[in-house]
Amino acid sequence: MVRQSHRPARLDPEAAEQIEGSTDTAVASELAHRAAQALIGGFPGTETEDDPITRSGVVAAVATNGIDDIAELWADSPATTLPGTLWRLFLVREWIRRDPELVARRYATVIDLTEADDTTNARFESALGEARPVPSPTDLRERLDAVLAGSVEDSVTEIAPLLSATAGFLRALAAGSNPVWIEDDADELADRVTRRDSALLATADELTDSARRAAAGLLD
Repeated sequence: MVRQSHRPARLDPEAAEQIEGSTDTAVASELAHRAAQALIGGFPGTETEDDPITRSGVVAAVATNGIDDIAELWADSPATTLPGTLWRLFLVREWIRRDPELVARRYATVIDLTEADDTTNARFESALGEARPVPSPTDLRERLDAVLAGSVEDSVTEIAPLLSATAGFLRALAAGSNPVWIEDDADELADRVTRRDSALLATADELTDSARRAAAGLLD
């Protein structure tokens, strides 16, 4: 699902052709940012009168066809940019949607530290150190669904609490079992984000950094 080849971002035909035909890294990066900014909103001056990529067009495309096509634009973006952050939220949402029972089991794992090694104890202490309530998988998915549907309209600062909550959720899963996310290269959610070492913890750290940037209005 994540790496399928399909026509990206069903927007204005001109925008679709521009995206589909782009092989230039700088152009692809610009398109990823503009699509992300259009979905989130609150970026005045990013649209022109004849702009083929508009907030209304992106939100309508998501409502009609889902987020998958547009999310593909974000896959190679740096972690603490807006498109890179939305890609990570998309991966978490897809994981919860596709494997709800697995995620629920990992979320509900009772932690027995009687024979735990130092690494496990350190992960547990790190999770406790967050000192924030961790949302349930169902609650988190609902919040991710809303953001990825374009519910944020005024400012990127609005997503900062969700980024922190998602980071805490991933840390809790890592503390309850292990920091592995996707184990199989053949998995349709296999990605450089999900297949790296300690993927849950690494992604949690990136989302925490993004949350700080979002809160300061610097995530774009």
